[in-house]
Amino acid sequence: MTQDSGGDATNHFGGFHIQTEPLSDQDVARVELANEVRAMIGEIISTDATVEEIRMVRDQVRAGVAALVARGHAGAEGVNEAALAERRKNFLARSPVLGTINPIAVPLTVTVLQDGPNAIVEGRITFTAPYEGAPGCVHGGFIASAFDEVLGVAQSASGQPGMTANLTVDYRSPTPILRELVFRGWCERVEGRKIFTRGTVHQGDTLCAESTGLFISMRPELFERLLALRETSR
Repeated sequence: MTQDSGGDATNHFGGFHIQTEPLSDQDVARVELANEVRAMIGEIISTDATVEEIRMVRDQVRAGVAALVARGHAGAEGVNEAALAERRKNFLARSPVLGTINPIAVPLTVTVLQDGPNAIVEGRITFTAPYEGAPGCVHGGFIASAFDEVLGVAQSASGQPGMTANLTVDYRSPTPILRELVFRGWCERVEGRKIFTRGTVHQGDTLCAESTGLFISMRPELFERLLALRETSR
């Protein structure tokens, strides 16, 4: 999840780049389930269980999914507005990169060290075996995704949050799995609606990759429209 080390979040899309509300009991339960799914993903690619044992677990998972499907979804016809409001409030928790509720996220933890036009953020993450590309190394696509999220938080903390227009990653050395990686992102300058960012990722003292990102700021009402479109398309 994203944390803030200080400063006023009220000018950042209502705190878009930080978790502004505590998780509900329902979302805490989602986090617990997501943690188990992450563990299962790791086991799926490495287990020495028999075919019969694997298929037994498959059937158990299938039954669990069926139980959840039967309860409906926020945004579906007949679901009350409280469920939609909760989903909007904890939008970041559902991120595929830093969302604790999203089981495909590792997840990444980002801390805002400084906000405003010269925003600085730090991200920490340990990629596990499911994210392996070259042997023992993180797949480059996941490194790019983490940069997009870290630089995205930096540009959001600038006070004029927007969407990614361009992201460039230069890979400097192999990036190991099962080791904590430290991302650092900062906002270099703002020119009208253009927000220019830069970032690095290190494992210990080793520079693994560098990135630059260009974001285009958007009006808060556009963000609300995107949320509404997402909900009606479910």
